[in-house]
Amino acid sequence: MRRGLLALTVAATTLLVAGVALRSGGESAAATVTPTWDDVAPVFAAKCASCHRLGGVAPFSLTSALSAQGYAQAILRRTQNGTMPPWMPGADSPALLGSSRRLLTPDEKFLIAAWVRGGAKLGSGRSVKPLAGTATAPGTTLSLMPARAYTPHASNGSTDDYHCMLLDPKLSQNMFVTSAVVKPQRTDLVHHVILFEATGDNATEARRLNTASGGKGWTCFGGPQLTETRASAGNAASDRLGSPQWISAWVPGHATNDLPAGTGVLLHRDAVIVMQIHYNLLHAGHAHVSKPDRSSAVLKLVPAAGSTLIPLDTFLAPAPVELPCPAGTASALCTRDAAYRSEVKKYGQDAAFISVGLLYLCKKTMADYPSQVGDAHSVGTSCDRTVNRPIRIYGVAGHMHLRGVDIRLELNPGTPRAQTLLHIPHWDFHWQDAYYLEHPVDANTGDTIRVSCTFDNSRSAQPVVAGKPLAPRYVLWGEGTTDEMCLGLLQVATRTNARR
Repeated sequence: MRRGLLALTVAATTLLVAGVALRSGGESAAATVTPTWDDVAPVFAAKCASCHRLGGVAPFSLTSALSAQGYAQAILRRTQNGTMPPWMPGADSPALLGSSRRLLTPDEKFLIAAWVRGGAKLGSGRSVKPLAGTATAPGTTLSLMPARAYTPHASNGSTDDYHCMLLDPKLSQNMFVTSAVVKPQRTDLVHHVILFEATGDNATEARRLNTASGGKGWTCFGGPQLTETRASAGNAASDRLGSPQWISAWVPGHATNDLPAGTGVLLHRDAVIVMQIHYNLLHAGHAHVSKPDRSSAVLKLVPAAGSTLIPLDTFLAPAPVELPCPAGTASALCTRDAAYRSEVKKYGQDAAFISVGLLYLCKKTMADYPSQVGDAHSVGTSCDRTVNRPIRIYGVAGHMHLRGVDIRLELNPGTPRAQTLLHIPHWDFHWQDAYYLEHPVDANTGDTIRVSCTFDNSRSAQPVVAGKPLAPRYVLWGEGTTDEMCLGLLQVATRTNARR
């Protein structure tokens, strides 16, 4: 119905803009149909308001007619040049599910332009709510919430808080998760959320940590901080590198909650879910942060017994981060040793060890990372991981922070069988997502997955904290927003009876 009304409005608006005269009863009358807020509001509700709402990650609301009117010219400019709504994958990425729910159609762009150029008329001025994505995944619905709320806070000079909350599904049998919807309460601070499965001793430890905090969860830079999931040389060859199973991830504007049709993530009967929340406190004042958060999740579950769903697993592809200062910078912060000591202070020895472990994982040494990088506008890194079994790739994501410029995930690069799995040529830390392939890609034992990242560590690219840019420094892999990462993530399934 909405699509039909949109088509009629666009058709009428076309007549107005073209200056076509309507004739009735032998008399000529100019067309008077000009789109109002009532006409464009459904488009904003469907494709913009999940981020552009009060308390949301975007700088203004598009649920309010007056707010939208006040930003009409900016809306016109950003929608016409294609930078809003954000869809970060480049044209060389494969076809991805969810793009139609994010990208504006030509008709929708035309309608918004006609509304703005017609004076951004308010019409009824009614408010709208963000439209939730249509869930078609099978299963029963289970809503989960932590026992207690948690108040985010920064410590040890960090501008980030990574906190884990326990969600207990109390399962009596193994289940497949077919859909996961994360509902952040503090939308102004929650930057991203990852849902992990914890089983066996990990589940016992998660319950112990949660009980010790009175149900408020625990600090978890670098992962859930459970003993059996910490990185070590022994798990370097594993797909998840010692990380527990990822169930789902969420970022503002996340487009797809359902897993691909016919698939699911297995959740074991003894499992609990660890909800790791990244609170970005970079621009938050003390009073702003002091309010508690009790984010929640809604899952759809299908019994595993007798199910034909294909189980998905996590494949992580990280690369080292070694970003020297730009040439001519004289500062104690510009040594790698200073960067390492800062990581230990902020996040602990385990998290700081990652920078060493990544060199080992990727078979690189410091000789692969020059100390002289000119103005540091373009500093690259990459890592190749070998596929250890026949797999089918369903989902793909990339992750960097504020200095990120470009990230690419490839299968078998430099060979006749090379395929791009994801390319984001204009990285924006605030608009990232996980994507599902319209056509899953097969990989075989011995194939190569490569992640490549480019960063800008120049003077002009330094993060701004409290209104001032930070001084240039040597940057390593780190959990904070002002640190950096280069991470590719795949959701894959094992293929049986596979042939090359």
